[in-house]
Amino acid sequence: MKKIYTAIDIGSDTIKFVVGEYFNNKVNVLTCHEEKSKGIRKGLIVDSNLTINAIKDGVKELEKDLGVRIRKAIVNVPDYNSKFMLVTSSIDITSDEEVITTEDINRLIKSSVYSKIDKEYELITVIPLTFILDGKVIDRPVGEKGKKLELKGIMITAPKKNIYSVLSVMEGAGIEVVDITISGLCDYMEVENKNINNKIGAIINLGHETTNVSVFNRGKLMNTETIQLGGLNVDKDLAYMFNINMFDARIIKEKFASSHKRFIALNDTYEVKNTADEVIKLNQIEVTEIVMDRIAELLKLARKQIMLLTKQSISYIVLTGGLTEIKAFKNLVYEILGKDVIIFTEDTLGVRDNKYTTAVGMIKYLNNKMEVRGREYSMFDKGEEDILINPNKNKKDKMNVAKIFGNFIGTKED
Repeated sequence: MKKIYTAIDIGSDTIKFVVGEYFNNKVNVLTCHEEKSKGIRKGLIVDSNLTINAIKDGVKELEKDLGVRIRKAIVNVPDYNSKFMLVTSSIDITSDEEVITTEDINRLIKSSVYSKIDKEYELITVIPLTFILDGKVIDRPVGEKGKKLELKGIMITAPKKNIYSVLSVMEGAGIEVVDITISGLCDYMEVENKNINNKIGAIINLGHETTNVSVFNRGKLMNTETIQLGGLNVDKDLAYMFNINMFDARIIKEKFASSHKRFIALNDTYEVKNTADEVIKLNQIEVTEIVMDRIAELLKLARKQIMLLTKQSISYIVLTGGLTEIKAFKNLVYEILGKDVIIFTEDTLGVRDNKYTTAVGMIKYLNNKMEVRGREYSMFDKGEEDILINPNKNKKDKMNVAKIFGNFIGTKED
């Protein structure tokens, strides 16, 4: 079975769609798409009809590119007011062979959260910290033999309204939600490496309207918080100061501005019409000062938030998100947060842009979750998989060719 998943990352600015195959610890992107968000404000759905239409439009683009239907997906939910709780549980292995199964893992996790979820909250996931089988620590219990299995983990819950609003729009768009998650969990799955896996650190995801700050201990998410500032605030500053529209302000931020005034061209100018329909000429110095001040404020707030989330010493900080793509961003970051900070660069073929970090991480997160539970899983059936893994077929004829020559075109099993 191929491990092919669809991830939908619902953001305030855009909704990111990624379909990828997980193979050899990597995500092979089959297609991706970015759809302008509608009905979403600061990560929360405020107009479900608009959001449903945006998701439908994005899914249509995926289907047009792949030649198969998109029916299932993993989707992220807002992490506002999320709660984290240390949980433990234990079960007896009752089968005659005393071999641990996927069902045993499910029983163990359900037992760990029983009567512990607040009335207005819903479970997102339980992150296993340690499995103990007959007194010995074990990483992957499924398939092992024993009499008693114990779990120590972190239960993550979120307000029901955050979760149900997302589930409702996904249902309205005709997509079955296989699993839900939050951005912090998936960001780590994508940025992790051997240098940070056993340390305490933080990930800062600089988004359009919000900035997500997450703290990790040995690769496990311990807490997360959302700052109500993002790239949009830079756009607003530019629009206000130069009396220009938001669209032009964003273009100036992305194409002309620098994050640090030491790295500008003194003679570079940018012509734009203001709201009075007058052509004005902006120089890079004045534009960069505005951008630099706002990003510096955002980075300082993120640093303060890390200190509020944990009292322990931080060994690393990783930054990601669309705002990190601005020119000379690392120079400002090093000045404020120090030179040990890691500015993540998304290098997965097909999605080489930091705005896709969370979506790619969602695929890795789901695959890891399935492996811990001892499950082989794909969101597509065998016939659809055959179509997806053969990129040389004419897209318009994929379905017909697959039906006619299905018995002759074989693929090697993983």
